Amino acid sequence: MLRISKMTDYAVVLATHLAASEGAHAARDLAVQTQIPEPTASKVLKKLARAGVVVPQRGARGGYALARP
Repeated sequence: MLRISKMTDYAVVLATHLAASEGAHAARDLAVQTQIPEPTASKVLKKLARAGVVVPQRGARGGYALARP
């Protein structure tokens, strides 16, 4: 049996949600849609961005999107 931490589980949930939808999504919107607490979602998304899994986009229509299709 494989054991993963909560943060890893949250990262998989967020990445899966981004893969199922088009475009960039704000951390707040992702937190609401995935029912992950907003501070935790932001922390996980920042770690995913540093790892190159997601790409942060700035601006009014900014947010996070997967780095690759």
